[in-house]
Amino acid sequence: MAVGHHQAGRLSQAEALYRQVLQVKPNHADALHLLGVLAAQTGKYEIAVEFISRGIDANPSEPAYYCNLGNALKAQGKLDEAVASYRKALALKPDYAEAYYNLGIALNDQGKLDEAVASYRQAILINPDLAEAHNNLGSALRYQGRLDETVACYSRALRLKPDYAEAHYNLGRVLQIQGKLDEAASSYRQALALKPDYADAHSNLIFTLDLMAGLDTSALQDERKRWG
Repeated sequence: MAVGHHQAGRLSQAEALYRQVLQVKPNHADALHLLGVLAAQTGKYEIAVEFISRGIDANPSEPAYYCNLGNALKAQGKLDEAVASYRKALALKPDYAEAYYNLGIALNDQGKLDEAVASYRQAILINPDLAEAHNNLGSALRYQGRLDETVACYSRALRLKPDYAEAHYNLGRVLQIQGKLDEAASSYRQALALKPDYADAHSNLIFTLDLMAGLDTSALQDERKRWG
Protein backbone atom coordinates (compact mmCIF):
# COMPACT_ATOMS: atom_id res chain seq x y z
CA MET A 1 0.00 0.00 0.00
CA ALA A 2 2.82 2.40 0.83
CA VAL A 3 4.54 1.76 -2.49
CA GLY A 4 1.24 2.27 -4.32
CA HIS A 5 0.73 5.65 -2.68
CA HIS A 6 4.37 6.54 -3.38
CA GLN A 7 4.13 5.66 -7.07
CA ALA A 8 0.92 7.68 -7.36
CA GLY A 9 2.59 10.74 -5.82
CA ARG A 10 0.64 10.61 -2.56
CA LEU A 11 3.75 11.15 -0.49
CA SER A 12 2.24 11.92 2.90
CA GLN A 13 0.16 8.72 2.82
CA ALA A 14 3.18 6.71 1.70
CA GLU A 15 5.36 8.15 4.45
CA ALA A 16 2.79 7.32 7.13
CA LEU A 17 2.58 3.71 5.95
CA TYR A 18 6.36 3.28 5.66
CA ARG A 19 6.63 4.46 9.27
CA GLN A 20 3.95 2.00 10.33
CA VAL A 21 5.98 -0.79 8.74
CA LEU A 22 9.04 0.33 10.69
CA GLN A 23 7.09 0.34 13.95
CA VAL A 24 6.49 -3.36 13.43
CA LYS A 25 9.86 -4.18 11.87
CA PRO A 26 12.47 -1.44 12.52
CA ASN A 27 15.04 -3.03 10.19
CA HIS A 28 12.76 -3.47 7.18
CA ALA A 29 15.31 -2.60 4.47
CA ASP A 30 12.91 -1.62 1.70
CA ALA A 31 10.82 0.58 3.98
CA LEU A 32 13.94 2.35 5.25
CA HIS A 33 15.27 2.84 1.73
CA LEU A 34 11.98 4.08 0.28
CA LEU A 35 11.38 6.42 3.21
CA GLY A 36 14.79 7.87 2.38
CA VAL A 37 13.89 8.17 -1.31
CA LEU A 38 10.69 9.97 -0.33
CA ALA A 39 12.64 12.37 1.87
CA ALA A 40 14.98 13.15 -1.04
CA GLN A 41 11.98 13.85 -3.26
CA THR A 42 10.88 16.53 -0.81
CA GLY A 43 14.34 18.06 -0.47
CA LYS A 44 15.12 16.59 2.95
CA TYR A 45 18.50 15.23 1.96
CA GLU A 46 19.99 14.72 5.43
CA ILE A 47 16.99 12.60 6.40
CA ALA A 48 17.28 10.78 3.07
CA VAL A 49 20.92 9.88 3.74
CA GLU A 50 20.03 8.70 7.25
CA PHE A 51 17.23 6.35 6.18
CA ILE A 52 18.90 5.01 3.04
CA SER A 53 22.06 4.32 5.04
CA ARG A 54 19.97 2.39 7.56
CA GLY A 55 18.48 0.44 4.65
CA ILE A 56 21.98 -0.41 3.48
CA ASP A 57 22.91 -1.57 6.98
CA ALA A 58 19.88 -3.88 6.89
CA ASN A 59 20.61 -5.13 3.36
CA PRO A 60 24.06 -4.23 2.01
CA SER A 61 23.64 -6.17 -1.24
CA GLU A 62 21.03 -4.02 -3.02
CA PRO A 63 22.65 -1.78 -5.68
CA ALA A 64 19.67 0.61 -5.95
CA TYR A 65 20.18 1.63 -2.34
CA TYR A 66 23.72 2.84 -3.06
CA CYS A 67 22.60 4.64 -6.22
CA ASN A 68 19.88 6.53 -4.36
CA LEU A 69 22.25 7.27 -1.50
CA GLY A 70 24.63 8.74 -4.07
CA ASN A 71 21.83 10.94 -5.41
CA ALA A 72 21.07 12.30 -1.93
CA LEU A 73 24.75 12.93 -1.23
CA LYS A 74 25.19 14.62 -4.60
CA ALA A 75 22.26 16.92 -3.84
CA GLN A 76 24.10 17.95 -0.67
CA GLY A 77 27.24 18.72 -2.66
CA LYS A 78 29.12 15.79 -1.11
CA LEU A 79 30.53 14.70 -4.45
CA ASP A 80 33.36 12.45 -3.25
CA GLU A 81 30.94 10.46 -1.10
CA ALA A 82 28.41 10.35 -3.93
CA VAL A 83 31.00 8.99 -6.36
CA ALA A 84 32.01 6.33 -3.85
CA SER A 85 28.38 5.31 -3.41
CA TYR A 86 27.77 5.02 -7.16
CA ARG A 87 30.90 2.89 -7.48
CA LYS A 88 29.58 0.56 -4.77
CA ALA A 89 26.34 0.20 -6.74
CA LEU A 90 28.34 -0.66 -9.85
CA ALA A 91 30.47 -3.17 -7.98
CA LEU A 92 27.24 -5.01 -7.16
CA LYS A 93 25.66 -4.51 -10.59
CA PRO A 94 28.18 -3.77 -13.37
CA ASP A 95 25.42 -3.29 -15.97
CA TYR A 96 23.62 -0.59 -13.96
CA ALA A 97 23.08 2.14 -16.56
CA GLU A 98 21.45 4.61 -14.16
CA ALA A 99 24.39 4.37 -11.75
CA TYR A 100 26.84 5.11 -14.58
CA TYR A 101 24.67 8.06 -15.64
CA ASN A 102 24.55 9.51 -12.12
CA LEU A 103 28.24 8.85 -11.64
CA GLY A 104 28.84 10.85 -14.81
CA ILE A 105 26.92 13.81 -13.38
CA ALA A 106 28.95 13.74 -10.15
CA LEU A 107 32.24 13.47 -12.04
CA ASN A 108 31.20 16.32 -14.31
CA ASP A 109 30.41 18.44 -11.25
CA GLN A 110 33.89 17.66 -9.96
CA GLY A 111 35.36 18.96 -13.24
CA LYS A 112 36.53 15.49 -14.29
CA LEU A 113 35.23 15.75 -17.83
CA ASP A 114 37.11 12.82 -19.34
CA GLU A 115 35.85 10.48 -16.61
CA ALA A 116 32.33 11.90 -16.94
CA VAL A 117 32.35 11.30 -20.69
CA ALA A 118 33.50 7.72 -20.14
CA SER A 119 30.76 7.14 -17.57
CA TYR A 120 28.02 8.56 -19.82
CA ARG A 121 29.28 6.41 -22.69
CA GLN A 122 29.13 3.32 -20.50
CA ALA A 123 25.54 4.16 -19.50
CA ILE A 124 24.65 4.49 -23.19
CA LEU A 125 26.41 1.24 -24.05
CA ILE A 126 24.24 -0.56 -21.50
CA ASN A 127 21.05 1.36 -22.32
CA PRO A 128 21.21 3.09 -25.73
CA ASP A 129 17.73 4.54 -25.21
CA LEU A 130 18.67 6.62 -22.16
CA ALA A 131 18.00 10.07 -23.60
CA GLU A 132 19.32 11.90 -20.52
CA ALA A 133 22.71 10.22 -20.89
CA HIS A 134 22.97 11.33 -24.53
CA ASN A 135 22.07 14.88 -23.49
CA ASN A 136 24.60 15.01 -20.67
CA LEU A 137 27.29 13.43 -22.83
CA GLY A 138 26.67 16.21 -25.32
CA SER A 139 27.10 18.85 -22.63
CA ALA A 140 30.37 17.34 -21.43
CA LEU A 141 31.69 17.17 -25.00
CA ARG A 142 30.63 20.78 -25.56
CA TYR A 143 32.86 21.90 -22.72
CA GLN A 144 35.69 20.00 -24.39
CA GLY A 145 35.08 21.95 -27.59
CA ARG A 146 33.90 18.89 -29.55
CA LEU A 147 30.93 20.64 -31.10
CA ASP A 148 30.06 18.29 -33.97
CA GLU A 149 29.93 15.36 -31.55
CA THR A 150 27.86 17.52 -29.21
CA VAL A 151 25.25 18.18 -31.91
CA ALA A 152 25.07 14.44 -32.63
CA CYS A 153 24.46 13.66 -28.95
CA TYR A 154 21.70 16.24 -28.51
CA SER A 155 20.08 15.10 -31.76
CA ARG A 156 20.13 11.51 -30.58
CA ALA A 157 18.55 12.52 -27.27
CA LEU A 158 15.76 14.26 -29.17
CA ARG A 159 15.13 11.30 -31.44
CA LEU A 160 14.61 9.24 -28.32
CA LYS A 161 12.62 11.90 -26.45
CA PRO A 162 11.16 14.56 -28.79
CA ASP A 163 9.55 16.47 -25.89
CA TYR A 164 12.88 16.98 -24.10
CA ALA A 165 12.88 20.77 -23.72
CA GLU A 166 16.37 20.92 -22.19
CA ALA A 167 17.87 19.00 -25.10
CA HIS A 168 16.20 21.36 -27.60
CA TYR A 169 17.69 24.28 -25.68
CA ASN A 170 21.12 22.67 -25.51
CA LEU A 171 21.05 21.93 -29.23
CA GLY A 172 20.13 25.54 -29.91
CA ARG A 173 23.04 26.68 -27.76
CA VAL A 174 25.65 24.77 -29.71
CA LEU A 175 24.09 25.63 -33.10
CA GLN A 176 24.26 29.27 -32.05
CA ILE A 177 27.94 28.86 -31.21
CA GLN A 178 28.51 27.28 -34.64
CA GLY A 179 26.85 30.25 -36.32
CA LYS A 180 23.82 28.25 -37.52
CA LEU A 181 21.44 30.90 -36.33
CA ASP A 182 18.26 29.85 -38.13
CA GLU A 183 18.59 26.33 -36.74
CA ALA A 184 19.44 27.66 -33.28
CA ALA A 185 16.35 29.88 -33.26
CA SER A 186 14.22 26.92 -34.30
CA SER A 187 15.59 24.82 -31.44
CA TYR A 188 14.93 27.56 -28.89
CA ARG A 189 11.38 27.91 -30.18
CA GLN A 190 10.82 24.17 -29.81
CA ALA A 191 12.12 24.34 -26.24
CA LEU A 192 9.71 27.19 -25.51
CA ALA A 193 6.77 25.39 -27.10
CA LEU A 194 7.37 22.59 -24.61
CA LYS A 195 8.28 24.80 -21.66
CA PRO A 196 6.92 28.34 -22.08
CA ASP A 197 8.56 29.64 -18.87
CA TYR A 198 12.06 28.54 -19.94
CA ALA A 199 13.90 31.79 -19.20
CA ASP A 200 17.25 30.80 -20.71
CA ALA A 201 15.55 29.77 -23.95
CA HIS A 202 13.76 33.12 -24.11
CA SER A 203 16.96 35.13 -23.57
CA ASN A 204 19.01 33.07 -26.02
CA LEU A 205 16.30 33.24 -28.66
CA ILE A 206 16.29 37.03 -28.36
CA PHE A 207 20.08 37.09 -28.56
CA THR A 208 20.04 34.85 -31.65
CA LEU A 209 17.39 36.99 -33.36
CA ASP A 210 19.54 40.05 -32.64
CA LEU A 211 22.49 38.33 -34.28
CA MET A 212 20.38 37.40 -37.27
CA ALA A 213 19.38 41.06 -37.58
CA GLY A 214 23.06 42.03 -37.58
CA LEU A 215 22.83 44.01 -34.35
CA ASP A 216 25.81 42.43 -32.58
CA THR A 217 28.05 40.30 -34.77
CA SER A 218 30.96 40.62 -32.34
CA ALA A 219 28.98 38.72 -29.70
CA LEU A 220 28.98 35.59 -31.82
CA GLN A 221 32.76 35.71 -32.09
CA ASP A 222 32.98 36.06 -28.31
CA GLU A 223 30.77 33.01 -27.89
CA ARG A 224 32.92 30.99 -30.28
CA LYS A 225 36.05 31.91 -28.33
CA ARG A 226 34.35 31.05 -25.05
CA TRP A 227 33.48 27.53 -26.16
CA GLY A 228 36.57 26.85 -28.29
